[in-house]
Amino acid sequence: MSRRTDAPAAPAAPSPDRRPDSARSPREAALGVVRAGLAVAGVIAYQLLAHRAVATPGEAGLGLAMALLPPLVLALGAAAGSPRRAWLLPLWALTVGALWSARTPLAYHFEWGLYLEHVSFNLGLALLFGRTLAAGREPLCTQFARTMRGGGPLPRAIVRYTRRITLAWTLFFVAIAAVSTLMFAFAPIVAWATFANYVALPLVGAMFAAEHACRALALPHEPRARMLDAVRAYRARATP
Repeated sequence: MSRRTDAPAAPAAPSPDRRPDSARSPREAALGVVRAGLAVAGVIAYQLLAHRAVATPGEAGLGLAMALLPPLVLALGAAAGSPRRAWLLPLWALTVGALWSARTPLAYHFEWGLYLEHVSFNLGLALLFGRTLAAGREPLCTQFARTMRGGGPLPRAIVRYTRRITLAWTLFFVAIAAVSTLMFAFAPIVAWATFANYVALPLVGAMFAAEHACRALALPHEPRARMLDAVRAYRARATP
């Protein structure tokens, strides 16, 4: 009686839309570095200018520009990329016109715009992480871990750890928003600006470092993921 031996399955071909980083051309890699550098430079410039507007008398116009420019740019990008751009773009233009007409009274209270921008950004990140902790959903950090490992089931220890880390990031961003609110309400405005522009972002870096140390203790046999790996995993999850 003959025996039939099944040939081993051929490995799945990589998706043409998602190539590994090692397969990127030098030009693509250089463009990625340039984009990242421009993004970092933009964040640094924004924080320096926003702090200057608060700390320097007579810079209300600069402060109003720093408060309005980021949300207007984001809104313009969203409107331009929407199927409803035919009426969203005119609405955006009308909004800009209304804000320009009211620029003088708005400039007297530009600090409120900077505060709302800072708090809404951190609460938005808290929501991004926190909503994935709901029943029936996969925590965001678990999604990152799954993406970095190429998909498939994860060990129970990693699932448990990444759920806790997702909760930790949620509470971290809520805490940043709470401290920002308390300082805006009760501390000198320059002290609040120093926290919002010069302290909050380094705290994010410290949180990454603390998480890396905790991961080394909780998962000593797992390979060490870098911050850049997490960024790539997020981009992979966000790309359809």
